[in-house]
Amino acid sequence: MRALSRFWKVIASFDDAFRSAASVFPALERLGVPIEIFVCSGYARDGASLAIPELAGDDPEELATMSWDDLLGHADRGVLIGSHTVSHPHLTELSDDELRRELNDSKAEIEDRLSRVCSDLAYPYGEHDERVRLAARGAMYERAYALRRPRGGDYALPRLDLYRRHSVPRTLLRAVASRA
Repeated sequence: MRALSRFWKVIASFDDAFRSAASVFPALERLGVPIEIFVCSGYARDGASLAIPELAGDDPEELATMSWDDLLGHADRGVLIGSHTVSHPHLTELSDDELRRELNDSKAEIEDRLSRVCSDLAYPYGEHDERVRLAARGAMYERAYALRRPRGGDYALPRLDLYRRHSVPRTLLRAVASRA
């Protein structure tokens, strides 16, 4: 991992604030890899399981999210906390008012609950368009991360999505291919 960081800025980020993600934090911290959790503020209120149609049928225990107390503990140890909206919607499909609420309310709740500035946004599903990027800027995020069509300045910074099914060689190939 340290060798990779010579070529790329490596930050381990975790969407959805699943409780299970915390199991790898000690190893990442030992390696000196910065960690950022992107939280859906509506789920953090009670650590509810992420309930979105794309995950219907998955084990609710695996989808359990971190509560505000969990997130505060991680933030106190130096883990960055960013927004993943309030409810994990497809942002490009929302009305202007719904979009504004998802972005502004999540940022405000994170800042209120953690007493820290929330600078970063990760678009749910990595989806964005010009209207969504402008809304993120209007909500006063400093930067936002995307998965598809990431070349949009500070409001469509590239991220590489990785899942448990990806082996180490496949992860490295995906990382190299994403830089091409």
